[in-house]
Amino acid sequence: MADASASRLPRTWLPALLVSIIISTLCAAALYVLLAQHDRSLVAQRNASAVMAAEYSARATAQTLAWFSESMGGENFGSIQQTLEQHAQQANLLAAAVIMDNNVVVASSNPAAIGTTLQDAASLAARRTQSGVITSGIEQGRAAFIVMEPFRRDNRVAGWIRLAVATPPEAAAPRSDDDLGRDVALVIAPLLLLTATLLMLTMRGLMSRVRTLLAGIVLEAREQGPHTIPGGLDTTERGEMA
Repeated sequence: MADASASRLPRTWLPALLVSIIISTLCAAALYVLLAQHDRSLVAQRNASAVMAAEYSARATAQTLAWFSESMGGENFGSIQQTLEQHAQQANLLAAAVIMDNNVVVASSNPAAIGTTLQDAASLAARRTQSGVITSGIEQGRAAFIVMEPFRRDNRVAGWIRLAVATPPEAAAPRSDDDLGRDVALVIAPLLLLTATLLMLTMRGLMSRVRTLLAGIVLEAREQGPHTIPGGLDTTERGEMA
């Protein structure tokens, strides 16, 4: 009877496998979400750092040109014109110009712009603050940030250095869904195996104890039950009849 009862108990590996699959699925979903969020945050930080580095470099270049313009002391911008033309070879520099206080371009990386009038949102913002500014805009059909840096003569703003620098492209990109799925699988597969093994061992131990307990109950019931003989009479009644 003990063997029959034990044979009717559920197999231990099936529930252990089901529970481990559920646990691993939940862990995989949570890990996927965390990895995706981490990727987006890391990419945003890297791209922001690239933009900040480009802005810092452009601001430093504009300040150098402003100091050079101040040091000339006259109205001869031939030297700075040569410098701007040399800087124009930089891939991310879209435009560079020296603009006087009357908005007239006196030097430019594009010689054809010399003598024209230039006034935009960046120059208006710089004139309001009378200091260097960086604004976002569009230059030559590309996203760019505009750097305006003043140069002074006789303690007043005589003109402005204007640099248009292309916004750096996104150097980093989040991992694809396939890459994230592969990384999650590399972590979850061992976890699934470990969880299933531990659950199977635990449930086997529990089922073994249950079988032992059931066998003990059946054995105890046999020992305490009345001893019957064929014909339906127990041993006590048989003694009295004798």
